Amino acid sequence: MSPLDMLIFFFFILVTIKAATSCIDYWKDVDDEIREASAPSKAPVRASLSRTVRTGVPSSVRVTPIKRVNRPAAITAHAYSNDQVHLKDKGAA
Repeated sequence: MSPLDMLIFFFFILVTIKAATSCIDYWKDVDDEIREASAPSKAPVRASLSRTVRTGVPSSVRVTPIKRVNRPAAITAHAYSNDQVHLKDKGAA
């Protein structure tokens, strides 16, 4: 093995070790946050809705339907025959 090959392998080994240690640190932090969130608090906190949060629709708002300008064409059944139509006959290039 040449020294260049050994340097390349050493680089990949260092990158793998760095990724593994940062992954372990990340999941330790997540576990700590979950443990802190699941710990019972001493005083219960009551959440209340503020006046800016509205759950209902105000009476001044109306829903208006969308008016259609052109009605869509009616779909009709078409009997297909076994005749093949070439693309040049349809106007395709």
